[in-house]
Amino acid sequence: MTKEIDSTVTARRAPAPLGWLPLVGVGALAAATFLLLRTALVDDAYITLAYARNVAFHGTWGLLSDITSNTATSPLWVIVLSVVTFVVRRPVLALGILHVAIAVGLAASLRSSALRTGLPGWVGPLAAVAVGVNPLLLSSVGLESAFVLLLLSLLLRAGIAGRAVPYGLLAGAVVLARMDAAVAVVVVTLLLPAVLRRLHVAVGASLVVAVPWLAFSWVFLGSALPDTLVLKVQQSSWGPWDVRNGALLYVQVFAENGALAFLPVLLGALGWLVLAGFALHARSRAVDAVDVTATGAHPAGAALRPVPWLALGLGGAAHYAALSVLGVPPYHWYYSILVGTTTIVAAAAVGACWGRAASSPLRPVGWGALVAAAAIAVVSGVADVRHGTPWPIAPVQTNFATPAQYDEIAEDVEARLAAEGGPRYVTSPGEIGHLAYACDCVVDQFADPGRIQPQIDAALESSSGVVRELLELNYRFRDDPEPVPVAYDLFRYDRGTEPPGSTWWPITTTWAMPLSSIVMLPAGQQ
Repeated sequence: MTKEIDSTVTARRAPAPLGWLPLVGVGALAAATFLLLRTALVDDAYITLAYARNVAFHGTWGLLSDITSNTATSPLWVIVLSVVTFVVRRPVLALGILHVAIAVGLAASLRSSALRTGLPGWVGPLAAVAVGVNPLLLSSVGLESAFVLLLLSLLLRAGIAGRAVPYGLLAGAVVLARMDAAVAVVVVTLLLPAVLRRLHVAVGASLVVAVPWLAFSWVFLGSALPDTLVLKVQQSSWGPWDVRNGALLYVQVFAENGALAFLPVLLGALGWLVLAGFALHARSRAVDAVDVTATGAHPAGAALRPVPWLALGLGGAAHYAALSVLGVPPYHWYYSILVGTTTIVAAAAVGACWGRAASSPLRPVGWGALVAAAAIAVVSGVADVRHGTPWPIAPVQTNFATPAQYDEIAEDVEARLAAEGGPRYVTSPGEIGHLAYACDCVVDQFADPGRIQPQIDAALESSSGVVRELLELNYRFRDDPEPVPVAYDLFRYDRGTEPPGSTWWPITTTWAMPLSSIVMLPAGQQ
């Protein structure tokens, strides 16, 4: 039945002249935004870049080139980035290429889904542009955020078409790209009848993708799930702030950029209600459509099918709800699925209000919504440019220092270690990504399995019953490594409290924290 509907829609769809032009525009916008942000990647983005570089150049799955670790939260994103890095030999260039490709892919997949569900094709490029200028999502470039959104958009397209095998393969890919996004996949699946009818096929296909990596990681990396799972479970909120209310914190700290980052969530919620209204209206018209068909008449164009877009919106909300239940800290990229899916839902609602016929009674509403969406995109774009060309630091971030300052510190530390000829590592001051990428000499629990082992042991000791059995199974093949020796420890001190005679570097940030310094002390001195 699904194939018949799809073929009918395809037959009625007039070819779009120069339909590739919007995709070119989206790609050009993505290239321009990457030129802005390439010098302002957040610290955690450099964890991914370091992993990809070490896989591509050294064959090491780890944050450092000579230490294997299992703290990459997005194995599939690391693999994709490492493949492109191997070809172009420059990790940041590889990231830029993928940034543009993901933006174009998102626009194309959403355009296809829009046309298949009775929406104007420009919904896809509109959503991709709105996603592409959002300050929070741009501040997450380098992490897996945009890649997961692309996979979810492809998942939506496969679900709309009722293709169980591609749907399952993409579901497995989403899990390997961000394992907690499985919540969104489950919700979307439950609301797509065409997938549910062949759920066993979709599940089997997803296992084909996910199980090989999980088995490899279990045996060769010491755990099926990344070691960061233990860190996330043990992390606490930032005082009164966790992922439930963290959006308010970002609005307080970053004002305009914070508001623009989360505005799509409110608009997406409104858009979801609009699409829900269309869905209820479509149900009431179903009987009339049967009567029209019986008389031999044919409605013009494809019928509006808003349910898949509603499912995507609920999937994003479910992911946010799951993180809220866990009470994890409000890292800004934890909101990327919620912000991205609500942005897409808002664009779909604009297309639905526009209507397929010029005489649609909602055409004036569609015009207003389209103008509002364009205005928000323009304001976001202007804010992006006002932040600097290129950016000195991401507009939404929680890092201790600017990327340029971390580069300076890494260069000095690397020179000191080389001159002394002792242990080639120092401990991190609480952030490791940029320093490890720049000097390949900084360790903490993300880079050294021996330094996360105490937390794994604590998790095993504090658990019981089924949870303990699952943890023991997960770590069955794990060794009990010793921490690597270090020459120095790095710390963050409030400015003016640095120990006398110590080596230190002043650091600045736009995040809500006091003026600080990174201090280097001989290992074990503090």
